[in-house]
Formats: sequence, structure tokens, C-alpha cells
Amino acid sequence: MLLLLLFAAIVFILWRFWFFFRNPPRHVPAGNSMLSPADGYVVYVRRVNAGEVPMAIKKGRQVMLTELAAPGEMAASSGFLIGIFMTPFSVHYNRIPLSGVVSSVHSYKPGNNRTMARMIFNLLTRNRAPETGCTYLLTNERRTTVIHAGKGFYAVTQIADVWVSQIVNRMAPGDKVNRGTPFGMIRFGSQTDLFISDQLGYQPVCRPGSYVYAGETVIAS
Repeated sequence: MLLLLLFAAIVFILWRFWFFFRNPPRHVPAGNSMLSPADGYVVYVRRVNAGEVPMAIKKGRQVMLTELAAPGEMAASSGFLIGIFMTPFSVHYNRIPLSGVVSSVHSYKPGNNRTMARMIFNLLTRNRAPETGCTYLLTNERRTTVIHAGKGFYAVTQIADVWVSQIVNRMAPGDKVNRGTPFGMIRFGSQTDLFISDQLGYQPVCRPGSYVYAGETVIAS
């Protein structure tokens, strides 16, 4: 019994302090395609009207990313929103989807985060609307970074799980960022959303249910 407990403790330590912090090299494809900001399953690809950036819809409810950008910028911007769910087995480093300049970084911190276990259950049962019942999309801590590239912009939103003590984001306004390079991480079963404004001229090429890799998988072109 003692050996079994010792083995379990070693496995947990390796999983918690090595597996979660691994950052394998990625082969960044050539060109100017939009890359995935995170490893994980695509859970939705949604069209977004000007002035609205819903992160999730649950029984008709929406959460508006009011922290996305300076007043007036989002009001005239339509585009696409792609949600990527990072499982406990995914690499949890986030990478830059497209080279550009950081415009702003906004944080939203509620009183208490909620668990993302429901999303894992939905994925395992192949729920056609995997975000159904996932109230964390409406309530959990998140950090949104707006990056300008060419004639438009995109925004990466990092969403924390109840077990996450900190969202790591090393970007600041004015920083020049390069496509495919790491910029931060979130741990456990977390989620990263990517809003792509129409001004950039990109169209999503990923589908819900597909598994993508940060800095390597093309998700819009």
C-alpha cells in the first residue's frame, strides 16, 4: 500500500509540475495564415455582428466582451469568434496567431471561478453543442489581449478554470509580437477564444470538434 501511494504521489507530481509546464517546439508554417493560439478542441466557430462579441450563448444569454478594446473600436467591427477548449492533457502555453502590435490588455476578475468539468463531459459524450451548460464562459476570470495587424485587429481571450491560480500573459500595449511565438499560459482545463475582425479579411478553416495546436495549426486564412 505504501509503495502504491508513493507511486501515485510521483505520478501526480510529474503531471502537476512537469506535464503542465511542458512547452514542446512547434513548426510554424510559412505565410500569413492565422494560427491557433492554443492546443485543444474547437468548440464553436461563430459569426459575430458589429457591436456584439458573445463568448457563449446559454438559454439565450450572452456575455459581452466589453473589455475587448477602446470605446468605439468594437462598435464598428464584425467578424468571427473561435473557441478552443484546452483539456487537462493539452499543452497549456498560448502562442501568437498573427504578427502585429499589442493595442490593449484587459482583465476581468469575478469573485469565484467555476469548474470546466462540464465541458470535458460534453466533449467525451460528443455533445453537438459542447458549451451547453458551461456557465464558466459567463463568469470566470479572463484576460483579453487586442492585437492590431495590418488594416484590422484580432483579440485573444484567456479563460481560467476554478483550479487556476493565475493567468500568465507577458504582453503589454505597444509590444510587437511575432506569429507562432509563446506569450503566456493557463493551466488545467482552460479555454482560449479568438475574435478575428472582418477588416483582416480572414475566414475560418477549422470546424467544431477538430483538435488544433498552438502556433502550428492554421485556423483562418
